[in-house]
Amino acid sequence: MNILFLFIYLIIILIVIEIFVILFRLTGLKVEVSRFQVISMMTGTGFTTDESEQILGHPIRRKLATFLILFGAFSLAVIISSISQFLAQDIRMTEILSIAGTVIFIFCMLKLSVIQRMLTKYFNKELIKRKQKK
Repeated sequence: MNILFLFIYLIIILIVIEIFVILFRLTGLKVEVSRFQVISMMTGTGFTTDESEQILGHPIRRKLATFLILFGAFSLAVIISSISQFLAQDIRMTEILSIAGTVIFIFCMLKLSVIQRMLTKYFNKELIKRKQKK
């Protein structure tokens, strides 16, 4: 049940991110800037860039940012509480090992030079596309 709750809460968080991306876009920010700043505010990472200055200097964006910062802090508390409750009820070793195995598998795949070359080509292609759009 706790895993279902965490999954639903993750979906809520993702939807809140998209809602605020739209709201910031409606205030004149680009979508890419909006998404990065929204995630930054929700996670409390606090990137200090010219883009964050655009948020601080705009009264509506500042109010939206305030909500996101508070929502992010609340969300972190809810997630930590849910995870600790889940672990306190019953430590399910198979699930923990499955997650650890998946993370290790992804890490090992990313260490392969073939995968690194493919990803480098993909990332460079995306960068070129974005430069051409500007």
